[in-house]
Amino acid sequence: MTKVAIKNENITSFGGIYHIMDVFSKLGFEKLTESVLGRCGCSGKAFSHGSILGSLFFSCLCGGDCLEDINALTGQFRQRPATLLPCADTVGRGLKELAEENIVYKSETSGRSYRFNTAEKLNTLLLRMIRRMGLIKGSSVKCVDTFRIALTEELELFIK
Repeated sequence: MTKVAIKNENITSFGGIYHIMDVFSKLGFEKLTESVLGRCGCSGKAFSHGSILGSLFFSCLCGGDCLEDINALTGQFRQRPATLLPCADTVGRGLKELAEENIVYKSETSGRSYRFNTAEKLNTLLLRMIRRMGLIKGSSVKCVDTFRIALTEELELFIK
């Protein structure tokens, strides 16, 4: 008995991520990212912030847990037409561009200093993406932090 094997080089184990990429594209997340965060790099040839954040996000969805895992996925993503994602080094540089200075608060009662970071641009982007997906309604946000999310009676996002 003869065994026949049909092999197609275009088959990839990451096919499900392509649907998510299409949804992100249809929602206009890359353009939204550029409007909130501005242009990336000093040349017109640089990757956009949308591509950088997308590369990081898609890597996480495919099981990546560090920046270097992006490099293992770029070969798979090249099989999809019109998909060009930056390598791990480029993502790292792009994330450094988005870094903001920590704010230091010194308690008057205990004398201890506490550092925190508001990440204003990234929080603004997050909220606009959430609104664009239709997950929240309302035009104002009272407080943004990363510990707890709750909807207020006025259908505004209130995060404690």
